[in-house]
Amino acid sequence: MAEAAFHGLALAATSVGIAAFYLSAPRQQWLTRPLAGRRSRIIGTLALLEGWLLWSVVMHPVTALFTSLTVAMLLLTILPFAAAARGAMLARREG
Repeated sequence: MAEAAFHGLALAATSVGIAAFYLSAPRQQWLTRPLAGRRSRIIGTLALLEGWLLWSVVMHPVTALFTSLTVAMLLLTILPFAAAARGAMLARREG
């Protein structure tokens, strides 16, 4: 049970970290203005480090690193496509 909690917390921390990086990008499509760059990058870095540390509690540190990187790649692939799909849905509602 505790192991599943660490996995969930690690996934959440990694997701927050990637979201902070993505939302600070000038061409992100979720917010009308990007988040403050430096602050978002610091928050993103700390959240990614926290995610890696949480995963390191329940798995080998190298495995935790590759798990973090895999989740990061997945989210960095999904976020732009989800934003585009969201924009298309909003456009259909309006028009």
